[in-house]
Amino acid sequence: MEITTTTTDQNPRRQAVVSALAIVGFIVLILLGIGLAIYAARYVPVAFERMGTGAVSLSSIFTPAEEEAEPEVDVVVTETTIPFEPVATTTDSSVPTYTPPATGNTTTYVPPTTITVPVTIPPPAPYGRADLTVDITTVGYCTRTNPDSFRRSNDVPDGEYGGFQFRVTNIGTNNSGSWDFTYDLPTSPALERSARGKELGPGDRVDYTLCFTEARSGNNRTIRVEVDSDDDVNESNENNNSDSAQIDIDN
Repeated sequence: MEITTTTTDQNPRRQAVVSALAIVGFIVLILLGIGLAIYAARYVPVAFERMGTGAVSLSSIFTPAEEEAEPEVDVVVTETTIPFEPVATTTDSSVPTYTPPATGNTTTYVPPTTITVPVTIPPPAPYGRADLTVDITTVGYCTRTNPDSFRRSNDVPDGEYGGFQFRVTNIGTNNSGSWDFTYDLPTSPALERSARGKELGPGDRVDYTLCFTEARSGNNRTIRVEVDSDDDVNESNENNNSDSAQIDIDN
């Protein structure tokens, strides 16, 4: 049996060409990757923004419970005249005769002055259960997405953003703990989102201002807010946790 062995001589020049082509190909792949990353950074976010349901901006102002104070009482000090009857006299020489003072038979009595100081009554220690309420106080529009640009109005003018203000108050007798709230907005398409609120003690409240884009045109569009939508708070009343309002949108 004859075995044939074939030996191939490697050409150094050919190896150099192949190595150079491999390096060039690798560099081309890197450049393509960088180009795709730049394209994604410039164009993909725009595409997602156009596909989104709108932007929402929210600001809040916290107000603690007000301490009660007793009213001030004005005390008027007046002079009081108390008459004294003169002592009867007698002609009996054995009994000395009393002669009233030369100044008269009355004397003036001045009572001591009383000063009333207002006393601050601290709120009672938390007890019982919390009770969160929500109230949409104002509807209107925003000239920018910043809540500071909110304007009170019954309608949203063409080209402006929708907006409204609402208040959450703890009218119960205990701390609320952490709680959430959900808002439904008249956007195109409809938008429902939720957020978390800070703990509210008895009597504490927080006022929110919300602006939203992509407002859906039409009359009597409904805005709705619900607090403690997940029932995380042990409340004394669960029937006052939502409120709604209507607004006209001209966009």
